[in-house]
Amino acid sequence: MTFNILLILADDLSWFDLGCYGSKDVNTPNIDKLAREGMTFSNAYTATAMCAPSRQQLYTGLFPVRNGAYPQHSVTDEGTRSIAHYFTDIGYRVGLIGKDHIGPRSVYPFEYLGEGTKGSDGESTFSLEQTEHFIARDRSQPFLLIIASHNPHGPHNRGDQSAFDADSLTVPAFLVDTPTTRKNLAKYLAEVIDLDNEVGAVDQI
Repeated sequence: MTFNILLILADDLSWFDLGCYGSKDVNTPNIDKLAREGMTFSNAYTATAMCAPSRQQLYTGLFPVRNGAYPQHSVTDEGTRSIAHYFTDIGYRVGLIGKDHIGPRSVYPFEYLGEGTKGSDGESTFSLEQTEHFIARDRSQPFLLIIASHNPHGPHNRGDQSAFDADSLTVPAFLVDTPTTRKNLAKYLAEVIDLDNEVGAVDQI
């Protein structure tokens, strides 16, 4: 028996800024529903806290120093096999929509459905229409689709910032508590809500 697989990635999201992980400031009902009906991780680690290396270690299953993509904006060594190869080999359609920030294409032979945008307009940072088309295109063949949202990576220009009272936010201990910090935190959390809305929209497809 085969199953369709949908992997949704956030960009620069702190794990504790979700309702299912105890956030006191932001409401994320769609992500919380997934957590409630599935599972959450209480111990998870990354070998590097940078965008491109993190994505490429996830897609290859290799530490960045093993796959070659260990500096930021780096690419994986030619000849490395990734999740795209393994799932194609067993008969899956394998797609990626949204932010890629990976390379080269020979290592990541996804069906690329568009990178999307970090603009303030639109229902999501990736194409929901393209997402729905990929999912519905061939019901006879299982798929693996990676949806790589641009949220909540800066510039923080999406979501409803007025939903937050900056003065009442919980500022993490590793940040300096200033009015500017609180203002920026409100902008960031607005995009966490925007991310949750994206998850809800995909769930309705």
